[in-house]
Amino acid sequence: MRIERPTAVLSPPVAAVPPRHTASKSNTAATAVERTTEALVAALGADGVRHVAIAPLRLDIMGGLCEYSGAMVLGLPVAQHVGVAVQARRDGKVRIEGLSSLNGHAGAEFPATALTDAGVTLDAAKGRALLNCVKGESTLCVLGALVEALRDELISIPPGGISICVASTTQGGPGVNDAALAAATMAACVSAVARRAEASTIAAACQRVENAWLDAPVGAADALCALLGEPGTLLSAQGEPCAPVGSLRLPDDLAIVGVDCGILHDDDAAKYRHVRVATFMGRLLIDRIIRHDGVALASWDGALARLTITDFVERFRDRIPTKMTGREFLDRFGETGDPLTRIDPEAVYKIRSRTEHHVYEHARSREFVDLLTRAAHSGDRSALASAGELMHASHWSYGQRCGLGSIETDLLVNLIRKHGAKADIHGAKIAGRGCGGRVAVLMQRTDRAMAALQAAVDEYTSRTHLPAHIADGGIPGALVTGVQTL
Repeated sequence: MRIERPTAVLSPPVAAVPPRHTASKSNTAATAVERTTEALVAALGADGVRHVAIAPLRLDIMGGLCEYSGAMVLGLPVAQHVGVAVQARRDGKVRIEGLSSLNGHAGAEFPATALTDAGVTLDAAKGRALLNCVKGESTLCVLGALVEALRDELISIPPGGISICVASTTQGGPGVNDAALAAATMAACVSAVARRAEASTIAAACQRVENAWLDAPVGAADALCALLGEPGTLLSAQGEPCAPVGSLRLPDDLAIVGVDCGILHDDDAAKYRHVRVATFMGRLLIDRIIRHDGVALASWDGALARLTITDFVERFRDRIPTKMTGREFLDRFGETGDPLTRIDPEAVYKIRSRTEHHVYEHARSREFVDLLTRAAHSGDRSALASAGELMHASHWSYGQRCGLGSIETDLLVNLIRKHGAKADIHGAKIAGRGCGGRVAVLMQRTDRAMAALQAAVDEYTSRTHLPAHIADGGIPGALVTGVQTL
């Protein structure tokens, strides 16, 4: 399998010098990967070659949900991962199983011929019926990955069928590791049939799995990181469809770590979808304004990330309503044109604030890269302080402009700022799609900074009684290490 690397480098990589704290984290992550691999190999047995792919989850650093507006999004692979092992069978069946329960579904076994109907690959509705399961379950994610890989002719099912075994180091529910699971499944299956595939092709197929099979209106950034991510290196992606545009190796004395706040609210997916609908409402209105005014805006192609902050503020912001009911918007303008969402007539959408978050966040992401690049080249500590302030601004915007914050992550970020103000911690922000989950922290890799971060986490745990923990280190993406044949 040929690995597709990001097509541009945001800055030359910094010379690799083993940093403090990193070696033990790397060793721990490598040991966990070895355990996952050994467990998968043992589960499938020795009756044939096993192809094992390990894909990490992604820590969102900047950009986050703005991926679907064409913004620059930055992520790092973490140590938590999904492993998938694939083995050819002889009985003409497909078997999907997990070393533990796959989000409440025990797995499935069915004839390989069921993957197609009169020569046409399954759709999501028929896939759910085949598995007798509901959307969001991991077994459905694996089946979706299999079908979408078939649809793109990335794979062909061996005549004797195929076994797919899954293991994960995370206990997250639906949505937490779907992209990594789909990416690992496709990478292992492609290897099993000795095909070649580009990372962008696999990632696009993974996005279809999440969109069509799991009903999650997300992009491909998580899948790209699961395939191409490298520890200590920011992977930059942009566009819709999302594609890798560069990578930035962090200086060895600098770290971005995750802190799990111990809770992810149940309404996170619904709120994320609601924000997306409001954002596409704003996009449609801006397009209407441009056409109504006859403005020649050369940069506008329908993506909010193409707008400069100046253009947005001077030409559009005050002409976008602060809020509107779904019914009123439908009566006046119709649907937004987003293929993945529909307007709820009974909902109230805060259009202006949701829209402006995307314009400002893209600008913040680009400036964040510039500042870290300057720090890497010159050691400019003021650049790191400015990058931290961008993270704080992004955190505020997540909560205030988008309504995707949480009491827990606000408290955690405030405590990190308090304890880290004079201890080499530069910034912190909520990560992912919000509503709890993880916080990303930019810090020097020093004993003092780590002690300050631990003190913040300890105080947070004492005040909330939630099991927060620091997640440092990461593993390479599935296509960086390559699929193991055992």
